[in-house]
Amino acid sequence: MFTRKLTSQQKWMILLIFIPLYYYCGSVIVSAGMYFVLKTFSLTYDVNTLNAYLNLFADLLFIIVIVFIFKDSLKEQWHDFCKDVKGHLFYGIVIGTALLLAFNMLGGFITLLLGQTSVSENQNLINTLMQDHLFLMAFLSIICAPIIEELLFRGAVFAWLYEIHPLVAHALSSFLFGFIHIMQAVMAGNTTEWAQIFSYMLMGGVLSYLYEKKNNIFVPMLSHGMNNFISVLLIVFVK
Repeated sequence: MFTRKLTSQQKWMILLIFIPLYYYCGSVIVSAGMYFVLKTFSLTYDVNTLNAYLNLFADLLFIIVIVFIFKDSLKEQWHDFCKDVKGHLFYGIVIGTALLLAFNMLGGFITLLLGQTSVSENQNLINTLMQDHLFLMAFLSIICAPIIEELLFRGAVFAWLYEIHPLVAHALSSFLFGFIHIMQAVMAGNTTEWAQIFSYMLMGGVLSYLYEKKNNIFVPMLSHGMNNFISVLLIVFVK
């Protein structure tokens, strides 16, 4: 039974602090700071290198903020996780990863049916950055992204919407999770990128199912991290 609920304080902090930071302010503040340093000290830089480190600084900032917001809930859920470590690890690493791989393939098939043969712009950017900064981007993909995205889309959005109705929570949190991965391309006018949303939405649906099923945010975090780990391996070994 799913019992995770947000406090009023968490809701306001997510709404007024984290979401604006995540969607806009974080990248602008970090970019401005890095640009100031580069100009002040007359440093030269490679665009991909700057982009990779901007992502690192932004993600670390996001983690600090959202972990602070969920600190009490995380302590409680970690305590619950430790009561059944084997069961949670099995669901997070084995069951969750298998489901994500299966639904990723289904999402890719839907994308092909819609006439799209290339990967999303988001994935293309990650692939490009990973060629020059493998370990940094692997850290961001395997560690940082699962923490940030699970706490936001499952810990906050899903849990909040669950108070309205479980189906609303699954549907809307999955859509928002999918949209954030194509948002920049769509907002820039690339409407064909909408076809890429299905893989991300199905992934979001699996992760929200895991959170509801196990009532513990660390389970979808594990599955998300394992899925991204497999993606990194494919990028490295499948040229």
